[in-house]
Formats: sequence, C-alpha cells, structure tokens
Amino acid sequence: MSTPEPSARIKPWSQHTARCNKKVSKLMKMCLSCTLALACLSLATGAKASAAENHKHMVFAHYMVCFATYGDNIDGYKRDIQEAQAAGIDGFALNEGAWDNEPHYVSRTKTLFQAARELNTGFKFIFSLDLATLKPQYIPEILRAYVNDPFYYHYQGRPVVSTFAGDRGVDWKSIVDPLKADGYNICFVPFFYPDPVTELPSYEAVKAHFARWSDIADGFFFFGAAGTDAQLTQCNASYVKAAREAHKLVMASYTPFYWGAGQPDRRFYETHGGFGVERQWMSIISNAPDFVEIVTWNDFNESYITPIDSPEKYEHWLRYPVRHPHAGYLELSKYFISWYKTGKKPKISRDGLVYIYRVHPKSAVASSTPPADAPANFKTLPVKYMGSDVQDDIFVTTMLKAPAELRVTTGGTETRYQAPAGYTSFAIPFHVGSQHFELCRKNKLIASTDGEPIMAEPVEYNFFPTSGVAFAK
Repeated sequence: MSTPEPSARIKPWSQHTARCNKKVSKLMKMCLSCTLALACLSLATGAKASAAENHKHMVFAHYMVCFATYGDNIDGYKRDIQEAQAAGIDGFALNEGAWDNEPHYVSRTKTLFQAARELNTGFKFIFSLDLATLKPQYIPEILRAYVNDPFYYHYQGRPVVSTFAGDRGVDWKSIVDPLKADGYNICFVPFFYPDPVTELPSYEAVKAHFARWSDIADGFFFFGAAGTDAQLTQCNASYVKAAREAHKLVMASYTPFYWGAGQPDRRFYETHGGFGVERQWMSIISNAPDFVEIVTWNDFNESYITPIDSPEKYEHWLRYPVRHPHAGYLELSKYFISWYKTGKKPKISRDGLVYIYRVHPKSAVASSTPPADAPANFKTLPVKYMGSDVQDDIFVTTMLKAPAELRVTTGGTETRYQAPAGYTSFAIPFHVGSQHFELCRKNKLIASTDGEPIMAEPVEYNFFPTSGVAFAK
C-alpha cells in the first residue's frame, strides 16, 4: 500500500489501562510531524507478509463490562452494538474482571451475548481477560462457557482470546494446554507488559517480548492508552514489525485521547483532535496489522469513544467530572475504519465538520464552591501531569465533497479558513465564551452547530474533551 498523504493543516499535530476499579511539546512544525509519521510507518517496510494476510481485517472496541453504557438491560446493550456496528466496528473485546466477587460480570456477559443473538447482525465478541482483578482459576470456566458460541469471533476456526496483563504470576501453559486437549483450541493474542514494565516499549523490547512468549502466544496486542499520538503510533508500528518477523499475529490499538481522571496525578495526554485520529489510523492502514482494538468503547475513567451524550443518566456517579460526548471521535474513526478494512480510501459523500476541544483553559483554576448537586465527598483535583505541551486549541476537521469555507467563532472572535475537498484538520486558539461552527460554500450556509461554552472558572477540573458533528442537510 502506498504511503498515506497527509491532510492540509493550519497547525500540525504533535501527540493505562482501562480500569473500572477507580483505576506533547507545542504543536510541531508540519515538516517535523510528517517526518515522525513517516519514520513510524517505515518500521514495517520490508517486513515479511502477515501469517494471515488474506483474512478479513477486523476492528474491535474494548468494552468495559463493569460499565453498562445505556443501562444494564438488553435494549441498552443492543444500542451499544448498533452504534458500534454503524461505525464499522465488528465486535467488542469484553473486559472480564473480578468474575468471582462482582456478579455483574457474569450476568452482563450473558446479556451482551443475548443482545447480539437477538439482533443477529453478525456482531462478534472476544474476551479480554483482565488479570488485574480476574483470578486465573476462573479463566477456563469463562472460556468453556462462551468461546464456542456462534457470536464469539473465531480466526481460522479458532476462538480469539486476549488479555489485559497476565504476564506475571500466571501459568498460562497449565491453562491453555488442558483447554486445547478438550477441543478449545484458542488463538491467544494477549496484551502482556514487556520486561521491564513500560507502557510505551521500544521495538527492541517488543521483539524480545515476542521471543519470550513464542511457545504460548499466537500473537500480541498492544494496549496503547497513556501516550501522545506520536508515541502510540510508534509502538503500534514496532509491534507490527516484530510480529511479521516472528510470523505471529498482531492486534494494534487506536486511542482517541487519554485522561486518567481517577488517578492521583490525573495524567493527561493531548492527541489533537482530528490530527491525532488521522495520524494513528493512517499508520494502522499503512502497516496493516491483523486486527485493531479501539481503546476504549466505554471506559469513562480514562478514554472512551461511545457516542453517548450523558452517561450519568445510567451510571449516576459519572456526574463529576462530566463525561462529554465523543461522537466526533467515532465519526472521524468511521472514515478510517472503512479504509483499513477495504484497503480503499473512502469517498466522502456528505459535507460535514467535527469539532473537539476542552471546556476550560489548561491553566484555569476550579471554583472552590462545589456544584449544588455534588455528593458530600466531592472534590476536584488539578491535573498534575501533562504528557505534552498542551495548548488551548479547538480542533476542527472538515470532510468535504468540494472546497468550502470553515467559519469558527470562539468567544465572539470569528476566523475563516478555506478548506479543500477531503479530510482536513485545523487548530484554532480558543477563547472563553460561546463556540459556533459553520461551513459555507459560495456564501451559502451548508452546515452549522454550536459547541459547549468554554469557561474561565470551571466548577471542576475536566480534561475530558467535548466533541460534536454537523452535516449538510
């Protein structure tokens, strides 16, 4: 596949794991960004063909079973599935945690399979066994109950099983061999931390990782989360290169953004809206991993791409900090998911725009007065760690059939940009106040929308970006 062409830019891009248990320099010059992207893409150049180069590319989204996105009922799970499938996502990687002492894992898993069965639209599941809380002795029980279900995904006749962690203190051979002896011939594609532990391993560490586990694993998944888009892209490319050299499978990841809202330092990594979406996905398209897993669909503590507007309607404790809508990330990813799965650049058939931004400046100080409906133990803590030089920008991406004018009004200040046909991203410094977005062609308004206001003095620190979409009617 040819090297992807970058979109035009006003500003160029720069760029933990999903836990339910309360668990970049200033924007670089365009030439430097492109150089970094090409360096990442080139890691896989010349690598040997995939062990399964002719199989259909599959896209999964990491699904936190402990969060019932639209409520713990079959209609809610059907809605999850339908929204994912509408974006081109083929299945959920179900994060299975404390199976023994949190009964909702057992009941919700059953209901998710039932929802897929009743819809009967070809949506599939794989398991992501979360060894941070799942006791290894329960793994055979889980797999025996579900991996032969018709709605469980099989690769070349074998059920795919993944993990989060499990690289320490687990005798995988004693788990996998008896299952295989009983006819459960699993295709094991885990995420294990490399040794020494790091979230962003080098190619050398990844290569050693593949060699260490070659007798157990059929491939590996890179659970990319806490990192800039440049770092995540680099790691994905390293995994693909190492996998091809080892004749193993590989599952790459795509992460829309990352904020560890529940962590002590509340670390935040900027991924620059549509710039980061494009950068990560174009590397995936160029390197062609066997599978992709989006990190995540519904981890409301760290990173999520579900288009739900108000998750606090279904999980009351998600009121603070507010989980803003992320339909924009999903809409942009939809374009690249199609490209990855078909190998063909999609044709844009409808004019539209997507905006992504934070709702307060990075240096804002939250009010000392808690909201009226806040719980008794409410407190808001500042972000103590930023994994990049975060800027106060609005990121707008236009997806156009023909050139048009983008008009952005932020805090009463309007700026206009000539947007070419295709996918193009812009970075606009934001101002406190109302936010308004328009697309015009030949001075005729074709699409418009309002975003959430940006506050000078927020009631809470909130680094979950907001996003929105506007299409021409």
